[in-house]
Amino acid sequence: MEEQHSKDNSIYPEIVAQEIEAIQNHAASNDVGLFELQTANDAIKEAASMPDPVYLFDCLIQEGEMVICFADTGLGKTVLCMQAAIHIAQQGYKVLFLDLELSKKQFQKRYTSDNGAAYKMPETLYRIGYSRMRRAPKDISYTGFFLQSLSALIDCTGAQVVFIDNLTKLAAGDTDTAKATIPILEGLNDLKAERGITIVAIEHNKKVDTTRPIQLNDLQGSKMKANLVDSVFTIGRSATDKYLRYVKQVKVRDGELRYDLENVALYQLVKDDYLRFELIGYGNEFEHLKNLTEKDTTARKEEARVLREQGVSNREIGRRMGVSEGAVRKWFKT
Repeated sequence: MEEQHSKDNSIYPEIVAQEIEAIQNHAASNDVGLFELQTANDAIKEAASMPDPVYLFDCLIQEGEMVICFADTGLGKTVLCMQAAIHIAQQGYKVLFLDLELSKKQFQKRYTSDNGAAYKMPETLYRIGYSRMRRAPKDISYTGFFLQSLSALIDCTGAQVVFIDNLTKLAAGDTDTAKATIPILEGLNDLKAERGITIVAIEHNKKVDTTRPIQLNDLQGSKMKANLVDSVFTIGRSATDKYLRYVKQVKVRDGELRYDLENVALYQLVKDDYLRFELIGYGNEFEHLKNLTEKDTTARKEEARVLREQGVSNREIGRRMGVSEGAVRKWFKT
């Protein structure tokens, strides 16, 4: 065993030497081991020849990306994402909506008006539900069977955009662990790259302090998931009106960051032809947060104390809690 290990390691210097020689000889290929080598000027020139981003739904969903939409229960994640799916399908795209939340009857009622008229969906929009009696074959994992089935659906429909509602149910309620989340997201990323499709996954958030701005860290299992996707946006509830929602981007890779702390998109929930978000304006997120009570302040100071005992810096505590580093220092002085 040790002899074999030593033999395998002995080839690495030879490989490195070959790569170095390739660079020195200005080899035609710019691939060096794990990396792609370019001058900064060449990188800019290549990027300039690439097409500009194509937005499928406002600036929230960009073509060819893996996107996550997250929010607390009952804020309208499914409503907004189905609205996006309808809009995208109306533009001529073939769209799959994997619905693990609503029964067919619930879906029918949501898209039927008060006078009993069913909303006419685009013919290129497909709703996908679980086949209740099907189980994964013994020789394949649940994740593998899911990805295999989704791939077959993409093949038979020619789908270009896929919505998944939601990751929690897809991973059997265990998406806070790397074991459950990473294989699914990695498999979806492989599908995205192989088929050139867009994927939007819906997810829950951690327990949110409604007195502070929503952050990427509030995404359930954020450190694992955020690194594996291109863009993330969230939905918050306005403290000024229970029917108001605001949308904020918390991660953008290649697209436009339009909705941030100082400029969130404001919506009201309406039902005419179907239940949907109606844009009514823009505002600062702080205008829609709950005012701090003395009890809230005490709870936040306690949370900060616990984080500090865990070795978290004042700056990081402030970032996580949506306050300045100076405010954190004052908490510890009182």
